[in-house]
Amino acid sequence: MKSSDLKPVTSVAAVILAGGQGSRMGGEDKGLVPFKQDPMISWTLEKVRPLVDALVISCNRNQSVYAGFGEQTVTDDTQGFVGPLAGVQAAMNQLSTQHSHLLVLPCDTPLISQELIALLINKARQQPDAITLLRAAGRPQFLHAVIPLQYHANLNETLASGQRAVFKWYKQFPIQEIDVETHAQCLVNMNTFEHLSLSA
Repeated sequence: MKSSDLKPVTSVAAVILAGGQGSRMGGEDKGLVPFKQDPMISWTLEKVRPLVDALVISCNRNQSVYAGFGEQTVTDDTQGFVGPLAGVQAAMNQLSTQHSHLLVLPCDTPLISQELIALLINKARQQPDAITLLRAAGRPQFLHAVIPLQYHANLNETLASGQRAVFKWYKQFPIQEIDVETHAQCLVNMNTFEHLSLSA
């Protein structure tokens, strides 16, 4: 990519992904499952709001409940819980003309700190053509990422082809990983009720 093609980070929007099936929680809508007495998604919403220029929630059920958090909601264009890239696509469809980059966060890491979110955004500003993501617990955290919205059309084509794997799509583009191993506990996924009870 030529330097003249690079688009600076001029405006960051965010999507919180809450559109999954919650299969490891017996089909519960994870974003609404209580964590320390509050819906799990509310913890991430509170931390991300001051850091971004716009915010949407990707959800495929309970839309009216999610709308009650005061943010716009988006729904997958493809039916059937096809994976997180569909939520990213729905957010891009809504936001790509007004913003340069999209911060992606899952609804099930309520311990994430505002410090880590700010670090992710600031690192993205340094390499605006890259998909910037956190790395912890020895592996990339693919859904804690900042994605240039200039890749929107490519994502549409990818999903239309039937490809759903997050990393397979990411690796077409420059990737910048940020090692946050010392903060790995902040990125623990609350995928099961056991995880919730251990973190309560």
